[in-house]
Amino acid sequence: MGVLSTPAAGAGFGDPDELVHGRPRKAWHRDRLAAQRYLLRLIEESGVDCDLQAGAVLLAPTKSNYQKLANTVEARNALYGTSDYAIAADALEAEAGGNASDLFAGALVLGDTHHVQPAKMITGLATLARKHGATICERTDVVGLQKCREGTRVRTNGGDVVAQNVLLTTGGYTREFARFLWNRTLGVPSIVAASEELPREGVAEMFPTGRVLLVNQVRGFSCRPSPDGSRLILAGPLAQTPRSPDVDVQALKGYFKRLFPEVASMEFTHCWTGMIAATRDAQGHSGAHNGTWYSVGASGLVSCADAGRRMAQNILHEDATAAVADKKFSRWPLRNSEHLLWRGISLSTRLSDLIGRSRLR
Repeated sequence: MGVLSTPAAGAGFGDPDELVHGRPRKAWHRDRLAAQRYLLRLIEESGVDCDLQAGAVLLAPTKSNYQKLANTVEARNALYGTSDYAIAADALEAEAGGNASDLFAGALVLGDTHHVQPAKMITGLATLARKHGATICERTDVVGLQKCREGTRVRTNGGDVVAQNVLLTTGGYTREFARFLWNRTLGVPSIVAASEELPREGVAEMFPTGRVLLVNQVRGFSCRPSPDGSRLILAGPLAQTPRSPDVDVQALKGYFKRLFPEVASMEFTHCWTGMIAATRDAQGHSGAHNGTWYSVGASGLVSCADAGRRMAQNILHEDATAAVADKKFSRWPLRNSEHLLWRGISLSTRLSDLIGRSRLR
C-alpha cells in the first residue's frame, strides 16, 4: 500500500510507559519515528520520485477507542514530537466520505504519516543501489547455502555465488533450505487492488483531503486515492492462502463496501499480491544462525528500510552481539502440517474481522 506510518506496528496507543512485548510503548514509538524519518530523509536526499504525500486518518470503530485516542493525543505529541489531532464523528465528513460518519466514532489525523507509490520508490532505491555498485539479479531464486573455505556458497537457479557474508531477507518467500527461518515464518498474502478510472469528483468526495484511510485497528486495512485522483486503491492482509486475483478483489470489495457502498459496482483493473513474513509475535527478527545473517518479519516500507540499515551496520562493524540467533524468535506450531496451521489462522482472522465489524458504531 505504501503507507509510511508513525504508529509502531503492534504497539498501539496508550500509556507510554506500559510494557509491550517486553519494552515500554514509548520505546517502540520512538524507534518507529526514527525509522520513518530515516526513510523520508533517504527519499529526499536521493531525489527518488515516488509520489510522496503526507497525512493519514486512523478511524476509531468505537466511542471508547476514540476517547482513548483523543484523551492522549496532546501528551503523545509532546512526547514524540508529532502533530496528530483527533476529530469526532460529526467532523469526519471533512476527511472521509461514504458512511464513515455513521460507522466510526471519530478519528485520529496523523499529520506525520506519509504514503508513497511503492513500486516507484523501490525502483528509485534500486537505481540508487546500482549507482553505488550493487548488483541486483531479478527472477533469481536461491535454492541452497553451503559453507566453503571462502565463506558461503549461495546456490541459485542462475548459478553459484561465493560470499564472505550472507544476509537472508527472504521474508514470506523463505524456502525449506533455510530451515531455521522456515520454521519461524509463514508467508501471508497481502492484497492491493486498483479500480478502473473513475470521475475525479467522485474520488474527491470519498477522500476530501486526499489522505489515506486506515479503517481497521486490528489488521491494518487501508484505502486511498491514486496520486492523480482517478482511481481507488484498496489494500489489506486477507490472511488466506494465495488465491486468484478475482477472488482477492471480491474479498477486498466485500470488506470496504460498508464504508463506500459504490465499491460494490466498481470494476477493478489491477491486483497485486505479495507475501509478508508472519512471525508468531508479529515482530521483526534479526540475528545470525550457523554463520548466516538473517532479517525477516519487518512488515512495511518503514520497518524494512530500517531493518536493512541496521543489518548493514551490524555486518560492516562485525557486531558480535548481533551475530547470534534471536532467542525470542519462536517456531510456528504445526509448521510441518501447513494445512492445519492455515485453517487455524483463517478461522482466527475471520473471527477478528467479525468482531471488528460488530464493534463499528
